Amino acid sequence: MRLARIVVHRFRSLFRRFRAETEMQSELDIHLAQLTKEYMAAGMDEPAARRAARIEFGPLEGIKEECRDMRRIHWIQELSQDLAYAARLLAKNPAFTLTAVLSLALGIGANTAVFSVIDALMLRKLPVRNPQQLVVFFESSPDVRRPAIYDTSYEWVKNYGG
Repeated sequence: MRLARIVVHRFRSLFRRFRAETEMQSELDIHLAQLTKEYMAAGMDEPAARRAARIEFGPLEGIKEECRDMRRIHWIQELSQDLAYAARLLAKNPAFTLTAVLSLALGIGANTAVFSVIDALMLRKLPVRNPQQLVVFFESSPDVRRPAIYDTSYEWVKNYGG
């Protein structure tokens, strides 16, 4: 149940950032008010109690940053900011964007084609019944030497030297 609350709180703080910030500010204000009341109960006047509470509590912006880091969603926010910045830069220079997209498309297409050929020729099993019975014959002539691969399970290869 606690984990579900944490996940819900993190997603809420991700998608409703303004509301999460105002809730965090009001919670910090409540803590400061409570600390101020404790100092006033100890005999301090209100301005001195407020000043002492702020000194003891520490810097508010540092505490806010620690609270934001505790949500563990800052990397998502930073990633979205980086993507928005990249989109703005790419929109400013369409020639560069077109060049980069075409280069990526060609690179990915070439990589896919080469891998498909290698997969078909080297990685997959051959489409024969007994691949261990394959033999290679060389047909030679004075100017050309060509290999020919035959399946030894074929009848004519068995009859003529397989």
